[in-house]
Amino acid sequence: MQLDPLQNKDEWTLVGHFGVDAGLCWIGDPCYILHKKKSELPKSLGKDWGEFCDTLGSDNPTAKSYSYAIGHEGLGVCVSTGMGDGLYPVYALIKQDGEWGKRVMAVFIDFYDLLDKEKEELKKCPSKDLALSPVPKESIN
Repeated sequence: MQLDPLQNKDEWTLVGHFGVDAGLCWIGDPCYILHKKKSELPKSLGKDWGEFCDTLGSDNPTAKSYSYAIGHEGLGVCVSTGMGDGLYPVYALIKQDGEWGKRVMAVFIDFYDLLDKEKEELKKCPSKDLALSPVPKESIN
């Protein structure tokens, strides 16, 4: 199975877009961080937005893994987006997996407009009025 979206564009499906206002992308299970009291959030995230940003350090580009409250890795990963703020396409590789049926095998977030396929897919997408990535922050309001 070819996983490289740049080598096999036809196997990847545009599944949506997401907006970015902080130049960052969080990858993780939302049940661990959404709708929690501040006291229930893992300390590795910091107590507020300022402390969270401090945990990222000064490395550029940002790519950091976060641990659960009990200390092991896996809470989530935060990465900087290739072009900063904007609206970015998300593609999925969806394949049949025997008796399990169709499954999402991989996800690709195109931070740098690498796939020309998006322009074709947007014509079929119900939300085709969305702009192509990256979109300047002032255009998202």
